[in-house]
Amino acid sequence: MSARLVPYVVKKFQYIGADLLRADVFPKVTGELKYVNDLSFPFMLYGKILRSPVPHAIIKKVDVTEALKINGVVAIITPFNVPTHRFTRHFTYVPSKEIRDRKILDVKVRFVGDPVAAVAAIEPEIAEEAIEKIHVEYEELPAVFNIEEALKEDAPLIHEVIEIGDKTKIMKNNIPYEELFEEGNKEKAYNEASKVYEDTFKTQALNNVPIETRCIIAIPTAEGGIEVYCTTQSIHGTRYCLAQALRLPLSKVIVHAMPIGGGFGFKYNLGLHEPIAAYLSLITKRPVKIVMTREEDFMNGGRRPVKMDLKIGVSKEGIITAMEMNAILQSGAYDDHIVGAVSCLGGWFLSMYRAKYKRYRGFSVYTNLPVYSAMRGFLNPQQNFAVESFMDEIAEDLGIDPLEFRLKNIPRENDIYYAQGTTVKTKIMSTGLEYILKEGARRIEWYRQEKRKKILGKKVRAVGFAYGHHASGTGGEEVEIQDKIEGSGAIIKVNEDGSVNVIVGMIDHGGGAYEVYRKIVAETLDISPEKVYVKLGTTDVVPFDTGTHACRGSFAGGLAVYEAAIQVRNMLIREASKILGEREEDLEIKDGCIYSKKDTNKKVSIEDIAIHSKMRSGGLIIAVSKVRPSAAPPNYTVCFVEVEIDLDTGTVTPIRAVIGADVGTVINPKECILQIYGGFCFGLGMALTEEVKYSNGRIINSTLADYLVARCEDIPPIDIFFANTFESRGPYGLKGIGESSANPVASAIANAVSRAIGIRIKELPITPEKLLKIIKK
Repeated sequence: MSARLVPYVVKKFQYIGADLLRADVFPKVTGELKYVNDLSFPFMLYGKILRSPVPHAIIKKVDVTEALKINGVVAIITPFNVPTHRFTRHFTYVPSKEIRDRKILDVKVRFVGDPVAAVAAIEPEIAEEAIEKIHVEYEELPAVFNIEEALKEDAPLIHEVIEIGDKTKIMKNNIPYEELFEEGNKEKAYNEASKVYEDTFKTQALNNVPIETRCIIAIPTAEGGIEVYCTTQSIHGTRYCLAQALRLPLSKVIVHAMPIGGGFGFKYNLGLHEPIAAYLSLITKRPVKIVMTREEDFMNGGRRPVKMDLKIGVSKEGIITAMEMNAILQSGAYDDHIVGAVSCLGGWFLSMYRAKYKRYRGFSVYTNLPVYSAMRGFLNPQQNFAVESFMDEIAEDLGIDPLEFRLKNIPRENDIYYAQGTTVKTKIMSTGLEYILKEGARRIEWYRQEKRKKILGKKVRAVGFAYGHHASGTGGEEVEIQDKIEGSGAIIKVNEDGSVNVIVGMIDHGGGAYEVYRKIVAETLDISPEKVYVKLGTTDVVPFDTGTHACRGSFAGGLAVYEAAIQVRNMLIREASKILGEREEDLEIKDGCIYSKKDTNKKVSIEDIAIHSKMRSGGLIIAVSKVRPSAAPPNYTVCFVEVEIDLDTGTVTPIRAVIGADVGTVINPKECILQIYGGFCFGLGMALTEEVKYSNGRIINSTLADYLVARCEDIPPIDIFFANTFESRGPYGLKGIGESSANPVASAIANAVSRAIGIRIKELPITPEKLLKIIKK
């Protein structure tokens, strides 16, 4: 079934879709909003970490004698005086697939920067001085820094033993996890293909570079537990991993939800420093604070490199009959979303286009490099670059317009979408993909051949495009086979003055999720958004929330808030029926009051209802929700971009862009537009400038002076538009946007550059040095 090109007819809401002043705008711009690093507690100690200068070694001895003599040093931990059990650092844990390969401190170091020892002192400068006085004796081991070396038969083992689920795995190679998925009739699919194409694409290591570096404050409790303030995207995930690392009951670990200065996936795991700070706090019985430097942050995560071999069968009519991918993911020294990364890459690939036969094989490889993490798009930008580059390449060979080729093969309503992995299946029930492809082409003037490529002396301009998608959360229809943790909850309380508190554990990165919740409550209760206050909770109070990832902040979190708001609405009507002497079905909520449908003069305000409930029913009106979304609807983005290439310097400059997005109901228009700008910035850096570089395992560009993120002045004028779709399974028809906005951008730029120079780009980033070499060839 084709997507309708006529805009969907969507109910006109009162607050949904309105541009309102954000509740957090003044605290943020005035500096009143407190982040973790702004906090301080009595008798607080400061922690610093000694890191390995070598990529692979056994620690034979750690001498802390001189460090302990420094006045103000309270405690020093080494691999020889901490617990030695392994734990997981992955928040979206699935017990049967949970990889445990990390210790608080280990006698074996596996990358340059691996923690060796840690100091807690009364001042950060004292802790730093003590670190310099610690002497370590290393027995160095052979190291491997790329996939090819790590896969050799005689490659050194990064880990001899890891734990997966309830089993211990003796490692025989450096492959901790692999996955194979296959569906359809292979022989029939390839028999129907008139041509079969094969090619290889590679993407680089990147860093998320959130403005705020990671920070944690751990405070011991009187009951022998720990209370934590930290930069995390999941308070419940942090609690789970810390409890495992410290071997504490979950009830004794309390994690506070805090504002974070950006995350983009970087803070969706337990940082290497966090169990260190927590353990120092437990043994000193004092608060301990550890703040990462930018250089240390680079060692804590980033986007992993991937090598992808593709095989595509196409019929003479231009219909894709078969799709195959073999992917190798570089995973650094420890597990950071290894299982999820392998699985998600496959799910994203399988969801790109229709085909009668699909096959995916992916595996991860340990290396002696710093750990990787999630990063905006979580493996989707990597596969998107490979697939969308290949689509252009195939269309060119077939003599078919690349846009027409895609329109023949894009997913349609009622197709299966593999959201966040091969086991997470969602039926597509809303899609504006065809509309945004055609409308984007019209706006960029794609069909005018002279616009696609033009030579201007020593410069060439060309237009490229790509489409991207992402899941709205990780829910699926077949829950019994799904291997993803998913769930959100909310508490809503109506106060005596008619104001409403919404308490959640979901962390807003700054994209406006809390504004979505505020509008959902206001719309549902028909009250002013100014009366709705979103508050952050702690793990011992708020319902479980998986965390902020996978475009689920507004979708899954919004569903939980909506469910609680509906409960509150029903409670208000029930209480009003007692006051007005009317049947519940004869009452309606409007303008902050409950009215009788029969006699509009009979009404009672929400304030009076709250007071009545308190006086006559034993308490205020309060609701608690627990929601597991039964679907993760795909949201789509199309990016058309025109670039200019200087043939003398190899410099690529974006000139203009057109971006269309299918996000269902647009709740916060301005924030949604800014998400698209931010996504373009991420994709621009991936395409042209960003790459984490190593020398013998050491990161050599871990400052913002050396790591070249895209800047505001690099972003060209962008024409942004939305498909007018409605997702029936989302709160008020919404879908996600945050990650899909970034996924196709690098692909679109690479396609534009390839069209300009007439040579296919198969590896990122497209630096001037690389491009000049290609042009000269």
